[in-house]
Parts: sequence; structure tokens; C-alpha cells
Amino acid sequence: MAGHHPPSRHLKFIYYRGLMSPIRFLRWGKGALLALALYLIITSAAAASGSSEAILITSPGCSKCAAAGKVLDEVISDYPGYTIREEIFYSEEGRRIIRETKAKDMPSIVIGSHVIGYRDYEGDERKLVEMIRSALDGEAASAPAKEDHDLISLEGVSISSSLAVLAAGLIAGFNPCLLAVLVFLASMTLSRSGRKRDLAVMVGFFCLGIFVMYYLFGLGLFRLFSIPSFESSFRLILTLLLLFLGATQIEDARRLRRGGISLFKAEWALGYFKKSLERYSILSYFLIGALFSLVKAPCVGAVYIAIIGIIQSQGYASAGAVYLLFYNLGVVLPVLILGMIIALGMSPQEVDRFRHEHRVAIRLVTGLTLVGLAPLIWMQMI
Repeated sequence: MAGHHPPSRHLKFIYYRGLMSPIRFLRWGKGALLALALYLIITSAAAASGSSEAILITSPGCSKCAAAGKVLDEVISDYPGYTIREEIFYSEEGRRIIRETKAKDMPSIVIGSHVIGYRDYEGDERKLVEMIRSALDGEAASAPAKEDHDLISLEGVSISSSLAVLAAGLIAGFNPCLLAVLVFLASMTLSRSGRKRDLAVMVGFFCLGIFVMYYLFGLGLFRLFSIPSFESSFRLILTLLLLFLGATQIEDARRLRRGGISLFKAEWALGYFKKSLERYSILSYFLIGALFSLVKAPCVGAVYIAIIGIIQSQGYASAGAVYLLFYNLGVVLPVLILGMIIALGMSPQEVDRFRHEHRVAIRLVTGLTLVGLAPLIWMQMI
């Protein structure tokens, strides 16, 4: 046929070469996928071997946590595949880890499924080293140390520690400022109505106001002591503060012994209390208690700061809110008990006489206690 030419050999080569390109592409693709798979396997294995970590749950200012962290650093140095991650107990990640691992102590070390709490080794660093190595080697975790019969724990709260905190609250709550204001309020209530029932209601809601205000104040102060940036200077500030407050209490005892005027005066607020009492309402009693907690702050604030600092430094931060409940219960118990004693028949004048006779001793004991606590906290002995 005119004008028709069969395809040349060159065109046939291009044609067949075009048909073979997909085959070659598949071969190359298969090799590339195989190489990629090998790469992913190698990198994932390397990542798995290098991503193992030990988690240390701590609290700022906690001396036990610092000691546990030092031991963990020394042991981890023998395990190149492990890293250490430190989490503050109140951070979002810290709370998540505590919920998932059921960690109850401060400090706690989490390695895989192993959770090592402070009560598992009770400060014995050799035992802690053994437990950490056992967890890193993948062995079964050793059984926690059996707790004493008088130590019944619930989510990190122990009865023995709770009683100690309650006793500290009683010491803080029983003070001359407390007795002076209580005598005034009892006298006002009895002179107005003369009924012991009114006095009991006043005392009950007055104590509730003190309790709520001090508890909220304690939570705020506790959070302040838990700020990471505050950790480095925590012990120094607390030690100096306790020395100052203790010296102030001792100086006040000296002034009172010589017949001088107390540094802690609450009389300026009694006029406001008198106006509020005239309303005779439960809310006014509650608000008076809340206001009195602020007036009372110079009297009990020293012991309050000391006990919160000890709770923080001893690693009880995870249960701090519960311990604050016990502490504030101790603070208001003297008010409640003395109010009930007055309601049952003891005259306010007798209570006031007791206050005058013992206020010097109360101030002196409080001051010496605070001064004695300061070096112990500084040396991390408590």
C-alpha cells in the first residue's frame, strides 16, 4: 500500500522497552519496599531499646525524693538503654501516672509494671538499689515490706501520721489569742440571750468558719511550697521563717512576763465581732469565724507554716489535702471543747483567768518548738 511503511526496528525497540518499564519498576519497587521494611525494623528495635525509662514521682522540697533520685541515677548509669523521667506529683502527667500505677508513696519509682514506693524500702538505700535492679532486669517485684499493725494506710494516708498532724493542730489551736476571743464571744452571747443553746450554736458555726478559712489558706500555702521554682530555696526560706516566728513568740513571752503589751493583739477586731453578734444569725457566726481565722493568723501561723513545710518535705504531698483536714480539725478542737465547757457551766471569767495565768508558758513552749524545728528541717533530719 502506497505510503505505508512497516515499523522500523528502532520503533519496535522503543515499543518493547515501554512494555518492560512497568516490570522493571515493580522489581525496583519490591527491592525498595524490602529495604524500607528492614530499615523500619532496625529503627523500631533501636527505638524500643532506647525508649525504656524509669519514672520518678517527686514533690518539690522533698528530701526523701532527692535521696531516691540520687540512688536511681547511680543504678541507671549501669543500664545504657534506660532514661530517667521525673514528674511532679501534682502535674497533669504526674496525676495520670499515679492513677494508672496506684502509686501511694512519695517518692515512687515506676519501671514498667514495677512500682517502688518509699514504704517498700523505708529509707534503706541498699534495699532500694536491689529493688531497682530487680525491676530493670525484668524480675518479679519483691513483696513490699509488711507494715506495722498501727499503720493502717488509705491512699497514702496513715493513722500514725494523721494523729501526729492532729496533735500539731491542737498545739497551734490552744493559744492565748484563742481564749481571749472565745471569752469575749461567750460573754456576748450569754449576756444577750442567756441560753446555753445559743452559745452552742454560736461555737459550732464559729468553728466551722475557722475550719473552712484555714483549710483554704492551707491549700494555697501548700501549693506555694510545691512550685518547682520555689524548691531550691524552700528549706532556707522555711528555716529562716521558723527562726523568726519562734523568736517572736519567745519575745512575746518575755514581754508578757514583765507586764508588757503582747505583740499579738486581737482586741482591735472585737468591735467588729460585737456588731456581727447582734444580728444573731448562723451566717454571721460563720463569717465571724472566718474573720477570726485572719485575726488569729499571727498566733497560729508559725506552727501552721511549720507543719505544712514538714508535710511537704517528708513526701506526704500526695495526701497533703487529707493531712490538712486533720491539722485544721486540731486547730478548731480547742475552740469547740472550751465553748462546750462554757456552755455546760464554766464561766467565761474562769476561762479568761486561765488564759492570763498560762499565756506566758504557751508562748514560750511554742517559740522554743519552732526554733528547735528550724535546724532539723535545714539538716533534713525531719
